[in-house]
Amino acid sequence: MTDTRRRAAALILALTLALACAGCMSANVEDLYSLPQMSEEYVQLQELVGQVIAAGGSYAAPTGGSNRQTIQLRDLDGDGTPEALAFLADENHTPMVCVYRQDAHGDYYHYIVLPGDGTAVAGVDYADLNGDGASELILVWQGGGSLKMLSVYSLGSADQSEQECLFSADCSEFVVCDLDGDGVEDLLNLQMDAGAGTLVMYQLEGSQMTASEAALSTGVTAMRRAVAGTLADGAAALFVESDLGGSGLVTDVFTAADGRVKNITMSVLGRSDTLRPDGLFAADINGDRAMEVPAGSGDILTWYGLSADGARSPAAATYYDAVGGWYFVLPEPLSNGVSTEEHGAGGPERAIVFTISGGTTPQRNVLVIYALTGDNRLDRAAVDGRFILRQEDRVIYAAQLLTDELTEEDIQDNFYIIYDQWQAGDL
Repeated sequence: MTDTRRRAAALILALTLALACAGCMSANVEDLYSLPQMSEEYVQLQELVGQVIAAGGSYAAPTGGSNRQTIQLRDLDGDGTPEALAFLADENHTPMVCVYRQDAHGDYYHYIVLPGDGTAVAGVDYADLNGDGASELILVWQGGGSLKMLSVYSLGSADQSEQECLFSADCSEFVVCDLDGDGVEDLLNLQMDAGAGTLVMYQLEGSQMTASEAALSTGVTAMRRAVAGTLADGAAALFVESDLGGSGLVTDVFTAADGRVKNITMSVLGRSDTLRPDGLFAADINGDRAMEVPAGSGDILTWYGLSADGARSPAAATYYDAVGGWYFVLPEPLSNGVSTEEHGAGGPERAIVFTISGGTTPQRNVLVIYALTGDNRLDRAAVDGRFILRQEDRVIYAAQLLTDELTEEDIQDNFYIIYDQWQAGDL
């Protein structure tokens, strides 16, 4: 649509709203509940898509990722006018993507079809991979079983009736982010094959793809989550978290510089040294806007901040209660020399007692955190100096201070419920 038409449409809309408001006192009930009229462009686009459906096609929305709409609007060529992409399947149920563009009058026309291979579109994203102002189209085609194919397309400008597949590669998952900090998005392809994992970083220079790769930890059996974040020194990083053959969870952290990707957590043993119990994922545990990675073998875990050179330093310690569904960031003086003991397991008043030992003072109990269930739990949360931390539908979490070394605020500010998305990851 031209600028003139846009201004005219905006003016008509403003006048319509003004008239509607002026007459709202006299509008009848039927008018108030009437549905808004669809735009001419939308109706015309639906007609074009309907022609494919009438010829035996069907709607086939992407099955994964955050872009799952059947029809998506994106400005692919950077001209300010969005293209429309319809995710469909032909009469043989083979997936395809139909791309529609608008002419100088704002009318949609059929531009091109991207024929697929396999059973579905498993993921879609849009990114300017070479900094030219136009976005490449990133598609993952679902093959048989767990097989996936990652393909990147450049659709050209509106006066070109052509598309170019820049490359295709096997894929398990992919992430788009600016990993090397040069202001241009990078395409990160995660591949799992027979127990070996690899991260391949693709960078687009003009129309040529360059690739650099680094291995995931030896022995990983399944990727659980891949998320972009920031390190303690401000560098960008990708955090890939995977099962380690039933031993627990590990995080491989990748950075990039000078066109090369590197696993900064890889040890001489061929795997990341971030092994810990399952269900614990990297997070900004201390609110410094950087991601920390947990490591340890018990309930008390140390969270480390990382730098791009691989150096790490302790950032926080937590008690993680998988049974009770909560975790506690340990304040001073609990950050060192603390142990825990459970009482009342399976009962209506389960308690975790925190004990400090070592140093110049004798061993002492300093804090109890309760999970109270059953009848009269609200009354029980207020006895013996207890105070409520959190109330859920069937449980009340409460705490009791046994010394004056901590305050109620110390406990309230550091107690958290473990929600499903924190525990389950993204993949």
